[in-house]
Amino acid sequence: MTILRPALPLGRFYLDRVTRPDTRTLIAERMLDAREDYLRHHLVRGVPTMPGCFAAELAAEAAQELVPDLVVTGLRDLSFESFLKLGGGTGLSPLRLVARLRGRDDDAESAVVDVQVLGDVVSPSGTVLVRDRRHFAATVVLAAEHPRAPRWAPWPAAEAVPVVDPYHVAGGAVRLSGPFVSTTGIRLHPLGVRAWYSKPVPPDTTPGSVFDRFLTPGLLLDGLLRLAAMDLVRDRYIPVAAPTAIRRIDLYGPANDAELSALHVPVELISTPRGPFTGAEPVTRGVAMLPDGRVLLQIKDVTGFPTGYFDTFTGEHVDRSVVEDGRPLTPPTRVGAVPI
Repeated sequence: MTILRPALPLGRFYLDRVTRPDTRTLIAERMLDAREDYLRHHLVRGVPTMPGCFAAELAAEAAQELVPDLVVTGLRDLSFESFLKLGGGTGLSPLRLVARLRGRDDDAESAVVDVQVLGDVVSPSGTVLVRDRRHFAATVVLAAEHPRAPRWAPWPAAEAVPVVDPYHVAGGAVRLSGPFVSTTGIRLHPLGVRAWYSKPVPPDTTPGSVFDRFLTPGLLLDGLLRLAAMDLVRDRYIPVAAPTAIRRIDLYGPANDAELSALHVPVELISTPRGPFTGAEPVTRGVAMLPDGRVLLQIKDVTGFPTGYFDTFTGEHVDRSVVEDGRPLTPPTRVGAVPI
């Protein structure tokens, strides 16, 4: 796969003002403003909210700026502690990305950078209520070049059950639209979940726009992360989940969503096993791959929790207690959510 990068300011979308207190530290500031219009398509309880996977982009940009002669090849130990929501006092104080070089091996041409994403909690009147609240954290791995992509072994043929994506159905706590509709054709396989990357960035995207300037394919990562929670609970309910951590992300090439959307081949997403959020020690793997099995990126070991469930019989969203308290199931008429 060959990706031709345009002459654009890649990796600088979230870096407005950069200072370097010392040779091993970088602090970048970013005001959340009208440039975040894209988040109106990512609503949590009706409020525009930054997806957890965008923490990967924030961290990658800060680390790349600190070590510009290397490329970001992966992230480790991502934690999502306080999701960024627009409104209130969010736009009154800048977001701060603090990157610190943990170590560098010049002979092996590699480096490790720890990044924290901080922000003050400010009241609408401008009063600072909490300073340096941590939203996200991650460790970024950089190298002279991306590692060679592994290949994914084909799964054995088996009946796959198509399901709707509950994040695109009105009435839930999380509602995604526009560019965040990044998956299509979701189906449950005995070994996990499969879907197609919908290539949500149009080919005529204005150069220098949001996703054209990202270092990472944030929309693809967000879709792949959602697949990690996809399952049929009690043969009826699909979890709507929120992530709390990702142990590892590996990137096998320099491609963001704009570049992947311009490819003339399909990209398949796979997550295995199904229903990882039910275990205390989840061991999961999600990959995005080309038709020949070459892996573009992978996610390992997602941790999270259900915020609610989508009822495939009624087409409605229900509270966790309805599913998790073991209440008897009523037999309403199925509305066609599963199968489709």
